Amino acid sequence: MELRKLKYFIATAEELHFRKAADLVNVTQPALSKQIHELEEEIGVPLFDRTKRKVELTPAGRVFYERARVILDSANKALHEARGVGRGLVGTVRIGFLSTAAMKVLPQALARFRAAIPTAEVDLWELSPEEQMDHLQKGFLDVGILIAEILDEGFEVAELLRTRLVAALPDTPEFRAMSEVSLKDLASYTSIVPARHSRHGFYEMVMEAYQKARVKPERIQVVRMIHTGIQLVGAGLGISLVPEAFNCSQPSGVIFRPLADVHQEIAVVATWRHDNCSPLLREFIRALTSQGCGAPGADNAEASLRR
Repeated sequence: MELRKLKYFIATAEELHFRKAADLVNVTQPALSKQIHELEEEIGVPLFDRTKRKVELTPAGRVFYERARVILDSANKALHEARGVGRGLVGTVRIGFLSTAAMKVLPQALARFRAAIPTAEVDLWELSPEEQMDHLQKGFLDVGILIAEILDEGFEVAELLRTRLVAALPDTPEFRAMSEVSLKDLASYTSIVPARHSRHGFYEMVMEAYQKARVKPERIQVVRMIHTGIQLVGAGLGISLVPEAFNCSQPSGVIFRPLADVHQEIAVVATWRHDNCSPLLREFIRALTSQGCGAPGADNAEASLRR
């Protein structure tokens, strides 16, 4: 039994119209009808009830459709897997990410990657930017997704998106009444910031925002991870400047407002070692930089992968 006949049968079973099914599989209607007739002869039972007014599956046709769908899906999967093995696309890609940076790009990229390379495994590690850079340097990760402007030499970088810095505030009537806030109004609150790392840059971005607004916070509370700071904001222990993408998570007790007196953009980037030649890494970077919105670093990433 030829897979081509199964493909024609499935198209006809789903369309219940021979002409539409023929158009779907790019053959003429007589050619499709001939293949369906040969299939019925091979099986020994009719698969369709045909009248001048409609086409319907017979009981045998309905059973055969369910099995044929599984067979064709399995054949397609086997084809993809065989091609993947032949191209060296087997194994595991190890991805480090900062949740606040990755939530807008990572889910879609993973869906693209897994659809394209079903043979591959994925390891996901939620790590601080400093930990990601350390793991990349030691070869424990293949790629990191983080917020950074200062990275070590020997790394390739692709900008995935730019996002605004916004204020994360306790969910109080005072802040709920505001459509935006100024840093001058927040100067008396404890400013919760991620720890300063020599290879990170986010601490410097937050401090730069305060400098642009000519504001010096009265108190600073340092935390290891941005989402830890968000939890402290929810507990009423201060305010925090965070990437706008974080408001997608809707943490309890926290609201987000744009900044009125400063416009600070930050870059979400993917970074990987220049000497990492893994075929899986190349495919994942392509999935990551080919988002529907068009990642700014897509062209640069593609050029790096070709080297």
